This record gives sequence, structure tokens and C-alpha cells, in this order.
Amino acid sequence: MKKAIILLNVFIVNISLADTSELPTYEQALKLAEAAWKSPPRSIDVTYYITVIDNTRTEEKLLQIYQEAFDNIYGTDEELSGFMLESKEKNIQNSTNNELKRRQDGIKVKYRIRADGKSYRVDRVYEIPDRTVLKATGEKEFRLGEEIEANTPFNETFIETPGATNGFELYKYYHKSKIATIQKIENSRSAVEDRKISNLLKTPNSLMLQMWLGTRKNNSAEEPIDINEVKIEQLCSGTLESCSVEIRPDVNKPDLKERIELSLYYDENKQIYTSLMICDKNDYSKVYYYQTPNPAIGKPPVLTMTFSDYDAQGFPHNVIDTQYDDKGNVYLQETYKIENVRLNIQIPEEVFGFNPPDDYEVTDYRLSEAQRQKAQIENMKKRLLDEDSGRRLQALMMLIEYLKDDPAELKEVAALMLNDERDTIRALALNILRTLLKDNPEGLRDIATSMQYDGSPKVQRMVEKILKQDKSNKE
Repeated sequence: MKKAIILLNVFIVNISLADTSELPTYEQALKLAEAAWKSPPRSIDVTYYITVIDNTRTEEKLLQIYQEAFDNIYGTDEELSGFMLESKEKNIQNSTNNELKRRQDGIKVKYRIRADGKSYRVDRVYEIPDRTVLKATGEKEFRLGEEIEANTPFNETFIETPGATNGFELYKYYHKSKIATIQKIENSRSAVEDRKISNLLKTPNSLMLQMWLGTRKNNSAEEPIDINEVKIEQLCSGTLESCSVEIRPDVNKPDLKERIELSLYYDENKQIYTSLMICDKNDYSKVYYYQTPNPAIGKPPVLTMTFSDYDAQGFPHNVIDTQYDDKGNVYLQETYKIENVRLNIQIPEEVFGFNPPDDYEVTDYRLSEAQRQKAQIENMKKRLLDEDSGRRLQALMMLIEYLKDDPAELKEVAALMLNDERDTIRALALNILRTLLKDNPEGLRDIATSMQYDGSPKVQRMVEKILKQDKSNKE
């Protein structure tokens, strides 16, 4: 999430342009410091819904993405007949139109975030919108989407946790396809979604305020920033170098809220950063509105945020985060509906463990390539028993590639699938045996003869090919 620019190199100027009548009192300066140094929760468990209006991708960019995707499905334009090329182009344009509409209407996602300061777990599910699909024949098919509800199961899980010795381990689950992966990583990536939700607990200018009002021990970047009492006093007198803070009652609710305007200068006349916060009068960590740049300077916003419905833990339950382009148009907007917030709780260790169900295919990227392939072959063999015939067919096709150097094992697999309930799988298995047993015509003939009474036209065509070739060889 793109945030306001954090300026790490502060240009030193011994001046503040603030009106002394609007300088913060000592009490207000302390409240500002308390908000900036507010301790993050030790742990968090939160479920929320987010709607994202995303104008970051142009139609031209999406067309390019779908062109590449359909090149992989159909083949390149030069390889296609006129009919197939027309079908491909229609699918590209239709997919682009659907994605543009989805982004403009809002991409809806449900998240659950659990974190304990060391490990992170993100569960999520995307809403499937209504959409029109073009078949290869050129016919249009309308498919009804699926809305996210309270009981909608998550379909993806990402977990990052410290490794047993060093580094970190990253676990991924794709529940719909029943796939799980595990890999070793050297540096923490910290789930993006966790950082997003953690940022909602911070004052928007917290890092900048810490830089303004604090100092590091021993001037070391690795040391935490501590509040500097001298700088607090300078803030109140208007002598704090290079920046100013003005605080006044909010015009709409002067008894409940205060307007806090922050500015950074590099000379007497040049503001290089401004922002506005409207906060709870008694607790500046409760921010109801944030904007940069400050609207008082008359420039269009780069970022606005609204927060509402704070609970007793100081957690907002409704947030709208909006970014704008240089013309003032909405570039990206994220709307949060937050529920089931629990802070500073004990989260069981198994939440962050790698515990895929028995029927999941597991790929362990910590193993060598040869070890992974061996494990993948076992996964595909398990998938041959899956209830979903599409997954069984995919497994058989993948085993053709994996076992190309082990014809004996591939023969066993194909023989097993001759009894599959799906005729496409039986025909493919018979074709595999036709290739593998070309030097054993008697054995191949016996198999084809045993399949003569299969009621599938696909299987019958394969049987006829085998028996016809056998007869030709005898003659």
C-alpha cells in the first residue's frame, strides 16, 4: 500500500513558521508523542472484509496480460486458423472487459490475520463475480458468481514462521486444488496483509513524529528511537528545527476532536511535506481523518484515510484508504470492514505449523530436485484415486512426463486406469499401453481384446486401431 512519503533526510533550519497561537500545549505534545510511540499489540487475531477499487492497470496493460495467457492456451496467432484466431481474440477482449469491470466495481476479499510477533498466518478468499465466458465455439455463457459470506471457507493460506535453526519457513496452502508447499527463506517477508492491518493501529505519521520528537541511543540506527524531552519543549515553543505542528479544535466537533497539521520545511518558504489529522481530543492515536498534503495548502490529495467505529481496544472497524493520481482521480481505494478483533491473546503453536490434510499434494522445496520429483510422483499416484475425474486425468497426463524414463512403472499406472469410470481416462491409458507395448504385440492384443465390450466410442476407436495394427503386422 503506497503511503505518504517518509523523508529520512531532514534539512535543518532553525525556524518554525507556525502561528504561536496554534502551537501545541505541553499536554497536547505529550499526547502526540504517546500516539507516535503507542506499543503495538503482542499478538492479533482479526477477520475483515476488504473491497478494492483498482485503477492501477490500464485496458492496454490488461490486454497484454491476457494476450500472453491465451497464447499459452491457444498457441500464437500465426499457428491458428481464422476461426480459432477469432475465438481467441474474443476471449482476450471479453476477459479484459470483465477484469476492468471487476476492478472498477471493487474486488472483494475476506481475510483472517493471526500474528504473534514472530509468526504470521494469512487466510483469504476472493469473491467470484458474475461474468460472461466465451466458449471456443464463439458462444457466450453467463456464469453466476459466488458472494463472500460469513461461512465462506478460505481457499488460500500463507504462513511464515522462524526456522528450526536459522532463517524462516514459508508454508502455502491452496485448498481448492488441495496443494501445499513448504520452502526455506533467508529473510522474513512478513505477509503483506499483516503489515496492512498493523498499519491501521498506528498513527499515520508515527514514524515521522518519532524522528522529529526522538533520538536514537548512541546515535545508532539499530537502536530504538526514544522520546526526547528537549524536542517536546521545542515543539511547544515553535523552535523545533525544520518542522512545525499546529493544533486547533475541529470546526465540526470542537469539544470532541482536534485538527493537527504537520509541516516539514527545508527553507523559510518551502514546504516539502504537509499533512492533516483529525483526532480524538483525548487520544491522538484515534485518528478519524488523515490527508496528505494538508488541504489547507490548496493542492489535490495524494492520500486520504477515514477511520470510524473504534472499539474499547482502540481498533477501528471501518476504514477507507484512498490514493489519487496527479489529476485527483481515485487511483486505488481499499475499504475495510473489520470484525472479530482479538489483541494480546495466546495463539496456539499449531496455527503456525505445517499440517496439510492427508489428501493434499505436498511439494517440499527444501529437498533436491530429484527428491521433489519422487515426491511429486507419489502425489500424482494418490491423485489417481481422487473423486474428481478432472484431477485424475491431470495426474495421469503428468505421470506420462514424470515416468517417461521408467516405462515399467508407467505401464502399471496405465493398466490401473483401464478401469476408470471416465472414458477419456480409459482411452488415454489404453493409448499409453499401445506405445509401451509395441514390442509385445501379444500382450497389447490381449488388453485390447479385453476392452472390446467397453461402451465408450473413444475407447472403441483405440481398440480398433490396436487390433487393426495387430492384424496388419501378422499379414
